[in-house]
Amino acid sequence: MRKALVLILIVSLLIGTMQLFAAGAQEEGGPVTVNIALANNPISQAMSRLVQEEYKAENVTINVSVLPENDLRQRLTTEASTGGTTYDIFYIGPYEAQTWAKNGWLENLEPYFDDLTAEEIEWYDRDDLIQGMVDSVSLDGEAYALPFYGESSFIMYNKELFEKNNLKMPDEPTWEEIYALAKKIHDPANGIVGMTMRGAPGWGMSGAPFVTMVNAFGGRFYDMDWNATVDTPEQREAWKMYKKILREAGQADILSYTYNECIALMSSGNCGIYYDATSIAPPLEAADSKIKGKVGYVMAPTQKMKYNTAWLWNWAMGINPKSSDAKKKAAFDFMLWATSKDYIKKTVELDPTGSSTPPASRSSTYELPVYAKAPYASMTLKTLEGMDFTKPTLDPVPYVGLQYIAIPEFADAGTKMTEYLADYVVDKISLDEAIRKTQAVFEQVAIDGNYR
Repeated sequence: MRKALVLILIVSLLIGTMQLFAAGAQEEGGPVTVNIALANNPISQAMSRLVQEEYKAENVTINVSVLPENDLRQRLTTEASTGGTTYDIFYIGPYEAQTWAKNGWLENLEPYFDDLTAEEIEWYDRDDLIQGMVDSVSLDGEAYALPFYGESSFIMYNKELFEKNNLKMPDEPTWEEIYALAKKIHDPANGIVGMTMRGAPGWGMSGAPFVTMVNAFGGRFYDMDWNATVDTPEQREAWKMYKKILREAGQADILSYTYNECIALMSSGNCGIYYDATSIAPPLEAADSKIKGKVGYVMAPTQKMKYNTAWLWNWAMGINPKSSDAKKKAAFDFMLWATSKDYIKKTVELDPTGSSTPPASRSSTYELPVYAKAPYASMTLKTLEGMDFTKPTLDPVPYVGLQYIAIPEFADAGTKMTEYLADYVVDKISLDEAIRKTQAVFEQVAIDGNYR
């Protein structure tokens, strides 16, 4: 027994020494592993591949995992809020960046920029980053994340199916016009879907198109006194339109559809209209897409509100403040590479279709000959012109955010809303019940958050 205890003590001491040695080695320039998890979408998947093939940094390993978007948000929020160190780079958007920076869950990047040499500053060309994207992940003018790619939203439509049905897509359609066109195209007997949209619950899933629909119909979630405004005629019209489109002209398995399923359906050539992020257009023009060169692009639908009816988002990278100094430095260097002009040029070299190229992060991207002539490029830029996430609705509101509300409570409240939306769409509950429950959720948020 005594020998066993001595052996256990020796092993414990050895393990502790090895851990200290490993930590010291990292601080002294030894091997460093940086962990990052990405959202499961085409641009992120392309980065995951390129990291393994192209990124070279002495004694640095970038360990990339790709997760479903809802899982990623949940894991990273838990990690950041509890001070975990599973991930050294947080792959987030403006919603998280604004809140997390205030909470101290993100590293301020300005000191890292201050340490760059003049040559490194010139190479990175910070001024080339699209300012609206930079501002959305900054706090008080200081960067807490770097935008990897940005997006707005627009309508994508199958020109072949439109010609076959003698239909014309307006340049700036209303939701009523989109619904009417989708109904005319919908032909389930022949495997044709009129229109697809995200139906899977989640504030960043079905919530993204749905909230912009609420905005377009003149709805809002709070008045200037933080009274919830879900139970209003404008909101009800948006709820009804979302259900009408998907039930009468949408995919059969509505609630299982994330953007991945929508992309697959649209790419198959069996769908007429798709409303989603501008960053989703490249896969539709990829070599394996059956509608390559047959897709039209127009502005996000309007209704009562005639402008600012799309969304503004980016996927960005921030540093976990709880990681070691060596990992933070390695993470920053990697983030510079992944958001640089060189990275964008490399993606075009490796994939001339542009489907692997991060859009809407840098102005110079649209000067690249191969990318500039992409059929979706000019419309992507047009949707971003004048987008203002500080003025999301027709009537004044006390919050910012176009497809979300930039308050910490919205992740839960928005997800609950989409769960009630899903139940309403498949007739589990009535519109009155869905509206009543959602109104109660947002009322409680205002009370619990001391917003009024």
